[in-house]
Amino acid sequence: EAAQEEGGNRGGAATEEAVAREEVKVCDGIPLLKEATEHKETANGLFKRKQFHEAMKAYEQGLEVLNRSNEFRMMADERDKTDALKAVIWCNIALCRIHQDLYDRAIDAATECLRLDKENTKALHRRSQAHEKLGQLEEALSDSTKLKKLGDGHLNAKESEEEERRREQLWERLQKENRAIDEVAKAQEPYWMMRDRFNALVDKYDLGDGQFFLMVARWLIIDDDKDITMERTRKHWKMEKSEAEFGVKWIKMGLEAKAHEPDVKAIIASA
Repeated sequence: EAAQEEGGNRGGAATEEAVAREEVKVCDGIPLLKEATEHKETANGLFKRKQFHEAMKAYEQGLEVLNRSNEFRMMADERDKTDALKAVIWCNIALCRIHQDLYDRAIDAATECLRLDKENTKALHRRSQAHEKLGQLEEALSDSTKLKKLGDGHLNAKESEEEERRREQLWERLQKENRAIDEVAKAQEPYWMMRDRFNALVDKYDLGDGQFFLMVARWLIIDDDKDITMERTRKHWKMEKSEAEFGVKWIKMGLEAKAHEPDVKAIIASA
């Protein structure tokens, strides 16, 4: 009986080992890298012909191929090559989206690239450009400054000089914008106190996606009555009356300070 039990134990252990080996699935990365590279090369050709939408689709097909390996183990060097190719493709997608004026999505794509390759200078440059197009000057300047710390990476001497001038312009615009907001706020509650109060409001109601500014700005323009806009804001986000009143006041100050900026003009036009 003891011998039978021992034999049974060995048989059970062997079965467990077989199951374990079966569960550890290893992915051969070479065919995936080859297929994804072909999609990338197709996309590059479409991009050169300025077929940006089609190029982006081809790049996305390349990512889909590489993502097949996500649930499997790979050889370390193949995993590194897969991540490096993903980073290149995400960076190229960011450029496609910039050419399509899809700046929010360009920022997302560049961020995905930087998640895989934090020192990718092309992604930093493209994300900075997209931030600037959206009027997000602090973020644009931050990415351009990181680019400078990396020696401007892929830029040639002339492009590096142009980027340095752009940094200076971003800094000047940012200072001008801050001075304009300060002027509007001078006769009212101190600006820094108001900013802290608004940041607390953003955190409380999770308003960080930018929709709060866009919706309230449009309502202010459409309603042409701050009290009506305040009531809309209170109901939409289920705020206290005093919170909605302050939020509307802050957005109104921002609109007045940036009345001549392209993004504000676009809001006014769309209203």
